[in-house]
Amino acid sequence: MTISPRKRERLAAFLGSLTTAAALKLFASLEAERAAVHLGASSGANSPGVNALPHGALISDLRDRLVQRGAIFPPRKPDARRMFFEPFEDFFIGAHTGVKRKAQIARSSLIPIWRLMMADQTTGDAAQAAAKLDDALLESADGVDVLERALFIAAEAGLGRLCARAEEDHAARDLLITALGSEEAYNDLIEIHQLLQGVEFLKQLQRMIPSAAPALTEEQYYDLRTLFLSAHNQSRGIGVYILLALKGRLEKPWRALGVYYHLAQGADDRLRAAKTEVTTLPESLFEDLEVLARGLENDCAKALDAETAGMRVSFFADYADGLARQSARAGDNVYLNRIEACKDVAGEALDRFAEQALAGLRAAMPVRHAGGSSRLTSLRPDLSRPVAATVVEDAADAAQLIAKAQDLAERLSADQSFTASIADDAAAQLHSFATDLVAEVRAAEGVERKIAQRTLDSVLMVAAPLLNSDEIVQIRDRAAAAFMTI
Repeated sequence: MTISPRKRERLAAFLGSLTTAAALKLFASLEAERAAVHLGASSGANSPGVNALPHGALISDLRDRLVQRGAIFPPRKPDARRMFFEPFEDFFIGAHTGVKRKAQIARSSLIPIWRLMMADQTTGDAAQAAAKLDDALLESADGVDVLERALFIAAEAGLGRLCARAEEDHAARDLLITALGSEEAYNDLIEIHQLLQGVEFLKQLQRMIPSAAPALTEEQYYDLRTLFLSAHNQSRGIGVYILLALKGRLEKPWRALGVYYHLAQGADDRLRAAKTEVTTLPESLFEDLEVLARGLENDCAKALDAETAGMRVSFFADYADGLARQSARAGDNVYLNRIEACKDVAGEALDRFAEQALAGLRAAMPVRHAGGSSRLTSLRPDLSRPVAATVVEDAADAAQLIAKAQDLAERLSADQSFTASIADDAAAQLHSFATDLVAEVRAAEGVERKIAQRTLDSVLMVAAPLLNSDEIVQIRDRAAAAFMTI
């Protein structure tokens, strides 16, 4: 199976909101699922709800996005722009999908910000420093570290003047927003200026912990404590950014909660004095979870995109499970209760998605009232025209969501009986409609017979996650025999 341009567009918003580390986690999960499918195929096992997923196309699409982010390619040849933004990469997201949050910078803002820095007179020193750095890199000259530091110093000073002017003068602010192309980019510019004040600490963090690190060693916990205290001693705000950067630095952002407990339970007086800043980390993690839950709740009022809905619920469940494990290990019932509250919201959203998915499934099974000579009951398949390819595509996604909804409900600690009943209804309706189509293949003639055959092929493809493979084979055999009837 392939992913249509329409689906790629739908997935863009979801993938764009993920940090690189989270996107890499999703990529790894898809590869693991594909491996399971191949293993099941080789052993003859049937895996409802998994085999129909276009893993190859999804992985290819996600790989392209990760490559665009520079996440999985070998290091590219450095230049001044890349070296300037590299210390901030753990805060990068694809695009802002709502109100800007602290420590989230859209990649779409980077080029406008760099262009402004290179063109505005206020940041002229930064432009000159960037040119010198590029020349040194091109010639493989010595002193690159010194030139890089000069760029950061000049940029901090120049952006500081720009931001101060914009804060004091609304007209200057409007001009700056116009130059950057959006208010979001302007807000990202302000945050980059703040980060520049702690750029050396951020670079130390990157040397200390590899990108997409799967876990932290005990030594790294203590190194992080030392780094945080040093940054906090210079600026409370920079100390906070060191902690928030961990969400993007770790393969599983929820593991950063363990750093919070390590710091919060420390006996150092300096840590007790920094309690407010330390608490910013769990608050940000739980805000992530709450934003995900509210996003699912809001999506219930929109037209269902079953494939993206399934991914979003699954990612939410991963995040909730990860935070719950960290909280339970620390015996933190307050945070465990917050997680359960978010899971309740997500569970209700999942039920609504399942209902919508059943409706989407029915759209691929059109019916009409039968005439007096019909061999069927009061309703029969509507063969007046073929079912649109997009409707079949959406129905296939809906079937997959229904097939895995019960497992998702279990992960959300939600009542599984509702999603189970949806799955039973969907399977029964698909089986009944497919059986009626076999009768239509036998009774119809000409164009209607061909439409019946094509519709049956589509319905059985859609039904793969929900019907037993033996049932599907039996229906196909009966249809083949019916098609031979003259």
